[in-house]
Parts: sequence; C-alpha cells; structure tokens
Amino acid sequence: MQKVPAHLGDGEFRTIMVEESGIVNYLKPTATELNNTSNLDLSYYLSATGWHLTHSQDMIDDDRESSAAVGRIPGQEKYSDGSMDLIDNVNTPDAINFNKAVDTLTRGKRCWIVRRRGKAVSAPFAAGDVISIYLATIGIKIPVAHSANSRQMSTINFSVDPISLEESVTVVDAVSSTGR
Repeated sequence: MQKVPAHLGDGEFRTIMVEESGIVNYLKPTATELNNTSNLDLSYYLSATGWHLTHSQDMIDDDRESSAAVGRIPGQEKYSDGSMDLIDNVNTPDAINFNKAVDTLTRGKRCWIVRRRGKAVSAPFAAGDVISIYLATIGIKIPVAHSANSRQMSTINFSVDPISLEESVTVVDAVSSTGR
C-alpha cells in the first residue's frame, strides 16, 4: 500500500477581500495585487468553520432512441448558500479598530473574495499559489443569536458571480509586457 501524506488544515487557510477594481485579470491575479495593503484579510475575523459556499453541478439526462439505458452528462455549475460567520465587535470598545470585516462587507458591495489553503495564513501570496477567486456581491448582515460562553458574531450573506473559479487559478508574478 502506498503511503500518502496528510496535512493538518488548521491555520492553513487565508481569505482576503479585494476591491472589485483591485484585480485586473482574475484569471491571472498577481502576487502584488493579492498582497496589496489595502486588501482586507478576513482570516482573522472568520470563525474556523465560518466559510459557507456550495459549489454544485446539475446532471442532465442523456436519453437516446438507440438505448434502453439513460446516461447522464454534466450540466450547469451553481454557487449557492454563500455566507461568512465573522467576529462582530459592534458597540464594544474594540469596534473602532477591530470591526473592519463587518464594517466593510456591507449590503450591495461587489468585491473579490480570494481563498488559499495549504499555507500558513501569515505567508504572503506568491507566484504559483493555487487559489479560489470569487466575484461576490454582499447581502445582509444577520447577528448570530447569543448563547452562553460565545463570541459576538454576525453572519454576512453573499452571492457569487458565475465567472468565479474554485481552486483553479494560479497566482502569477507580474504583468507581462503584452498585458498578461
């Protein structure tokens, strides 16, 4: 039997928000664009299980006159049920300095949400990193109901544009002289 290494995922995810105009070509985002100091690192606000997005694909019946069996072929892809569970310091002494995620992700905002796994959250994005890139429209904020011994959290809903790509985009070093 072949031994296949497995790696712990805890602390190995990074999620950032980039302004819609902050990425020139989403198929070839640059390390410079993703490491821009104006981007918002959501990783420190997201709970460990706080990222929710369903990416699915319909299957289409492929029935043929010549066959008694019905096959299936891949159909449309869908992104649904997008939400993020974030620390929300509203009305606390930390609201001014430590509530950027909830304050920035407001209803109607369009932005890129970029996710990387397999490297420490503190590692900058680098050429060769494989990422997921979602063009998101932010929906409503829903305060999470309080329970004993819990953090103050809110859920931010979002929708994802169909051009989004899940773990299939590679970060590039820089823009070439031909524009990419």
